[in-house]
Amino acid sequence: MSDLQDGVVEVPGVYSAYQGDCVELVQGVPDDTVGLSVFSPPFPGMYAYTDSERDMGNSRNIEEMMEHFSHLIPELLRVTMPGRLCCVHLCQLTAMKSREGWIGLHDYRGDVIRAFVRDGWRFAGEVTIDKNPQIQATRNKERGLLFKSLATDASMMRMALADYIIYFRKDGDNDVPIRAGISEKYSNPDGWITEREWCEWAAPVWYRRMAGVPGGIRETEVLNVKCARDDEDERHLCPLQLGVIERCIKLWSAPGDLVLSPFMGIGSEGYQSVRFGRRFVGFELKPSYFRVAAENLASAQAEQQGQLALTTGEC
Repeated sequence: MSDLQDGVVEVPGVYSAYQGDCVELVQGVPDDTVGLSVFSPPFPGMYAYTDSERDMGNSRNIEEMMEHFSHLIPELLRVTMPGRLCCVHLCQLTAMKSREGWIGLHDYRGDVIRAFVRDGWRFAGEVTIDKNPQIQATRNKERGLLFKSLATDASMMRMALADYIIYFRKDGDNDVPIRAGISEKYSNPDGWITEREWCEWAAPVWYRRMAGVPGGIRETEVLNVKCARDDEDERHLCPLQLGVIERCIKLWSAPGDLVLSPFMGIGSEGYQSVRFGRRFVGFELKPSYFRVAAENLASAQAEQQGQLALTTGEC
């Protein structure tokens, strides 16, 4: 059953998406049923998606956002299968003189790690996602990245901000092994990750696509967001790259597993989940994003069935 106007789209056994508050909606997910969660939480101070009081991104500061986030983290633990993971995509947050009165970084990554551990998750690891400093300097006009600052006062310089995937494991034994590696030696010809891919993915840094790194992450390989921009509360939008989502899904879930995104946005995590034979459940607060996510999920199902090619261009 699907009813877009009622804030629900469903294809049984493939995907379910709901428009509303993720803290409330996740309570409808049964215990121990999610094979993997992967998402980007709101980045307070950097993004404004809606003017809703339920939007965690509207928090006045990191402390307020983390207070709201703390209502979701235990629910993510509850719904996750024993021994399985939750992947959180984020970056550190800048402090500005005009806003905080000082220049530097907030340890958002550390705050999220401490919050998850406090609520019962095990911090299992992290990977750094390489970013292009020139793109950041041009797009964000960051004083600390501009060559002008280097020429006039290098004390203000800093390196470009990387993205991170930090991942957490729920206690318990995984009863549904994820036999991801293709291997004759280990009697697993039906895997989906080659040894060559693993040699790249096992590195502590996932490098961007450039000369010498043909399998790197393409920063611009994202689903189209233009259709979702409909009001003035939008300040900035940086969707998670499809290549990053693909790696998380292939590494930490098996075909048929249920993948969850509590901050679904335009449906990037769901798109990749369906494309690679996983089931998906997602929640999104903003109606225009939800509508585009519904279209992207339908496209993913059609592509998975061989009916439609991937499109990331204009609406």
